[in-house]
Amino acid sequence: MNKVLIFVFTLVCITFGSFCLADDEYKMSVSTSGRNYVGADLEGHDFSGQNLSGANFSGADMDEVNFTNANLTGANFEGADIENANFLNANLTNANFTNADLEEANLKGANIKGTVFKNTELEYAVWIDGKTCGAGSVGSCW
Repeated sequence: MNKVLIFVFTLVCITFGSFCLADDEYKMSVSTSGRNYVGADLEGHDFSGQNLSGANFSGADMDEVNFTNANLTGANFEGADIENANFLNANLTNANFTNADLEEANLKGANIKGTVFKNTELEYAVWIDGKTCGAGSVGSCW
């Protein structure tokens, strides 16, 4: 799988050279199951509708990621930077957002049964009921 990802990335770089940068920041380590995104740079990635149950996103940079209608049951987002992300109608059952930054994220309609928001930055996030969390909201939406 990693060889396929490298080949596709190389092909895109050759075909569309202006979009290709040689920086290591564009490389990420993905396990063969496609569920290990620890510390990855996923900014702007579209995971909408995907089954990412049990995925590990701890420490990842995920600003403006789209998780609309995704299954994130049991996913680990500990310490992740997830500002402006879209979790519209996502299944976050038993997910872990300990020490994560969800500032201005959209959680409207998400299933948060058993979800952990310990020390989670929720400032100006849109809560599951559509309410915007107040300034200084940490761990819960005020």
